Amino acid sequence: MSRAIFLLLTLFWGAYAQERLEKLILSGPVASVSHPFLKMIEEGALEDVASKVEFRLWNNPDELRALVLQKEIDFIALPTNVAAILHHKNQEIELLNVSVWGILEIVSRDPSIRHLEDLKGKEILVPFRADMPDIILQALLQKAGLNPQKDVKLRYVSSPPDALQMLLLRRGDHVLLAEPATSMAMRKTGSFPLKLVAPELYRAINLQEEWGRLFHGEPLIPQAGIAAKKSLSPHLKKRVMEEYEKALEWYQSHPKEAGELIAQKITFFTPQAISDSIPHIRFRSTPIHEARESLERFFAILEEFDARLIGSKRPDDSFYQSKDF
Repeated sequence: MSRAIFLLLTLFWGAYAQERLEKLILSGPVASVSHPFLKMIEEGALEDVASKVEFRLWNNPDELRALVLQKEIDFIALPTNVAAILHHKNQEIELLNVSVWGILEIVSRDPSIRHLEDLKGKEILVPFRADMPDIILQALLQKAGLNPQKDVKLRYVSSPPDALQMLLLRRGDHVLLAEPATSMAMRKTGSFPLKLVAPELYRAINLQEEWGRLFHGEPLIPQAGIAAKKSLSPHLKKRVMEEYEKALEWYQSHPKEAGELIAQKITFFTPQAISDSIPHIRFRSTPIHEARESLERFFAILEEFDARLIGSKRPDDSFYQSKDF
């Protein structure tokens, strides 16, 4: 072996060894944006860059922020507005893509409910005050000419499971849900013996369709994506995003298998509910620089509604710069 080849091999293996982490931590909510992470871990897709890969669940916005502030995670699925807030706080985290563009619906016991204007004077159960679904709902209500504080009653509950339970027990008529919770609700009310006591439910209002109608654009909302520690290497970011996109493609094209896999890891959801939810979610794994126009329009709407939702101002150019991977 020539000295030149030996040096090249030495550099290659040295770089490989340095790149391969002892542990890689992926994090996200129970929502669908996290599900490709679980497929990646299941099949060992990141063995070339990490000896061990873990998934860490965050259950509410406070847990999300704590994980980021304590630097306990490497990659995290999160709402895009939270990524903007963290950017303003100079946290060592950067949004890499937008992958979920629509996941929200109003589920109702009333089949006549079709648009947000139909909810005037009614109570809506809403999980997580000031979280992304609540933000989007209030912005849409305002655009529809309804005062979210006067024309409707927003009744906040601690979590989507609590909201779903209240709906099933007839303690509410209208609820804001994100998939797969919506499909879980539809499944439960169509099953025996629960159907004897649970209300008949309808997918009343698709918030993405309302977004397109009221803001005169595409029925797409850049809601959530994947962020990473800035200090991670370009190679590692590239590998994780490559595998995330592969896992997302598999997730969409294999709903039955995806439901079975995810329900093993996130036990709140049934396999059938996860499988049912997949056609109702608008997935599009889009690098942040390509999603810039949509994000800027989204953040402008949120800023007009309440600038605190994006950290008091819209992100600057550095938020959107093409990542070096």
